[in-house]
This record gives sequence, structure tokens and C-alpha cells, in this order.
Amino acid sequence: MTPAPTPLASAFLAASGCAPASLPEPARLEGLLSLAIERAGSRWPGLGVEPRAFVAFVAERLTSPPALLAALAGDSPGFSELYLTFGCLRRQRAALQFFEDDYLREVGAFVSGVDRSPAFVAEVRQLLRERLFTAEPGSEPKISEFTGSGALGGWVRVAALRIALNLKRSEARADAAVQDSVETAFGEQLGPELEHLRSRYREAFTEAVRTALAQLSDRDRTLMRLYHVEALALEAIAALYRVHPSTVSRWLSRAREQVAETTTRQLCERLGVGASSVDSIAALVVSQVDLSLTRLLGPGG
Repeated sequence: MTPAPTPLASAFLAASGCAPASLPEPARLEGLLSLAIERAGSRWPGLGVEPRAFVAFVAERLTSPPALLAALAGDSPGFSELYLTFGCLRRQRAALQFFEDDYLREVGAFVSGVDRSPAFVAEVRQLLRERLFTAEPGSEPKISEFTGSGALGGWVRVAALRIALNLKRSEARADAAVQDSVETAFGEQLGPELEHLRSRYREAFTEAVRTALAQLSDRDRTLMRLYHVEALALEAIAALYRVHPSTVSRWLSRAREQVAETTTRQLCERLGVGASSVDSIAALVVSQVDLSLTRLLGPGG
């Protein structure tokens, strides 16, 4: 009698790092994989996952036979969560939405012990999206590092906390960077009319730049970080947002102009200077914003 075909087991065994003797025989393994895929499909309906490619993906990650058997039996969430991970790596809209609804929406709870403010949570969530789902050409996104040996929620929580703590640790450095930029500005001659504002200007400039950056949209702040800090090319950012590079260029120009304009306006209001000083302040602001962007928009900036 011809043995029943075992395409899933064959794909799994070809990719597995486990010794074949430690695994069920192919016919039984085929049945276990088939049932596990069916359960995962019920957990995440609408994902179009190619079964053989997926089981090879699982085999590369669940390399402990006990952990694998527990996942196949439904005793741990690893298999079904790898199913979702696999869909996310293939940029399936349904998978990304499931991930957003089931995991990213919990970021506020994950980082509440660090900072529960909406702006902070939104920044952590956006950075987490970037780190999990984007990568340089030839590299895999960080989500590919999930192995299924633990719960996906716990894995995401650790990643979110790491980002949150890094942001907080960077705040002191960011404050120093702003002050350094102000000190650099005051190493130059400001002109007679602004010279008497020297001591007040330092603090006012710092607060004005903080306000200007805080008023950027989440998208614009992320764009500026990707371009100025992570040094991504316009083409790479455009691919991430699915727009033309010229669109990204316009977005960046507008964001930079907004920072300079808001900083200038804030300074004029705080210092109470006359209209004749505005152009001088604006020119200085533009030069210092250019010098400071990389430091200010770094992690936690």
C-alpha cells in the first residue's frame, strides 16, 4: 500500500533543527500540523497563509520537541501566534490589524509604570510598529525574531518596555543637547538689539523648541526621526508609507518649517520682542534647529 502523502510533515522536517527521532513519525506529524493550522485559522480568520511555507517557518523557530508538541496539541499559544506572526511578515492587512487590535492597543498598559501620558504611549506604540515591521533591504523585521516559545503578548510587552525605558533614559541627554545648541548659538554675535536678551534667550529657546516638536503630528515626528536620526533614504521612507519620494520630501520640508515657525513665534511671545527683532530671531532659530535636529529627534528626544 502506498503511504499517504505528508506534504506538511515533509516541509517541516526539511526545515527543522530537531532530530527526526525526537518527532512523531511523518503520518502522525502530518495530522498534528494539519489540526494545528486549522485551530490557528479559526483563531485568526481571514489570513491567507500558505501551509507548507508556514510549517517550515514554525520548524525554524520551535526547535524544542517538547515545546513543539505542546504547541501542536494546543497546550500553548505558540503555534497560533506564529501563524499571526507569519501573516504580519507577509504584510497581510488582516494580520496587521489583528496585531494592532490584540497587542499594540495594550501598549499603554505595558508602559504605565514608566509613563502613562497619551503622548508618551503614542510615541512608544509608533516606535514599536517601526521596529517590529520595518527593516533595511535584505533584512527581516524584528517580528521575525519571535520564536513561539513564549506568549506573544509577553514578548511585545518586553519590547515596549525596552523602548519606553530607553526614551526615559534619553530625556536627560536630550535636555543637555538642547542646552548645548543654545550655548553654541550664544557663542556667536547676536547684534546690538538682541544682545540684552542673552541670558533670557537660553531658557526661552529650550522651551520654544520643546513646544514646537511637541506640536508636530506623530507622523511628522516619526518622519523626521527616520530621516535625520536613522538616516533612511527618502526612497526607503516612501516605501514604508507607500507614497512617492517627492511626497516624503514635501512632508519633511513642511515639518521642518513648522518647527522653525513655531519656535520663532514662541520666542517672540515669551521675550516680548518687537517686530524689528523677529527676522534676526528667525534666522538664528533656523540655524540652530538645523544643528539640533539629529540630537533632539534621537530616541527620547
